[in-house]
Amino acid sequence: MIKFISLFLLILFSIRVNAETNTIKISSGVAPPYIMEEGSSTGFISKIVHKSLDHSNNKPQFIFTNWTKAQQAVDLEHHLSYWWQKNNEREKKWLFSQPIYKAEFVFLARKTVRFYWTRYDQLRPYKIGLSRIQSYGPQFDSYVQYLNTEQLVSDYTGIKALLNSELDVILIEKALAKYLLGYFSQKDNEQLELLDEQVIYTEPYYLVCAKSFVQCNYLIEVFNVGLNEVKSSGSYQAIVEEFFEGINEN
Repeated sequence: MIKFISLFLLILFSIRVNAETNTIKISSGVAPPYIMEEGSSTGFISKIVHKSLDHSNNKPQFIFTNWTKAQQAVDLEHHLSYWWQKNNEREKKWLFSQPIYKAEFVFLARKTVRFYWTRYDQLRPYKIGLSRIQSYGPQFDSYVQYLNTEQLVSDYTGIKALLNSELDVILIEKALAKYLLGYFSQKDNEQLELLDEQVIYTEPYYLVCAKSFVQCNYLIEVFNVGLNEVKSSGSYQAIVEEFFEGINEN
């Protein structure tokens, strides 16, 4: 009986939210190629988020700002946001959806280096560019102290450093690498090799909302249901493949 009442209240609450809520405000920063400032029609992660909410009665309103303001919008204004990793601080105050996408970090190397490795100790001869803010997983992070590394201002400058022979190899997210290489000439691309079959670390990214937001649980569930539908229908894979095929054509 108690379970029945709880189910009834959940359905009633869902109907009320759907009836009253026409717009879901979703704040995020810009993170090409995943999130593009032009809107939900560009950026393949934005496309996945938009399509995952298509089945509900709520219309997403994408608000593009900087990441600090996006976080404040989640905490103070009951906005949703996406493309967030989990950490202890965020897990205390936010609820997380199922992973939207699992980013894959791989090596990009100059061909003349003849980069090869199967064990971490074989990386010691190489000068490696790493992000200042990105973790590459506990196993790799714990070994960094034994490697010859340089912190990168950005992944783009890392690629330039490779081409200038200032670095031998950089560690970069696979989709981002393919996107950035599109800004370099064919001659530059021919000097580099993306080892995209050898994934160093996989990082899941999520849609989030604040636990203090009364509709947070419901909206996370709405999104999860939609995301599963997008995956089962083949639309998810089609969006990802469209991105990678478009990059390869360029």
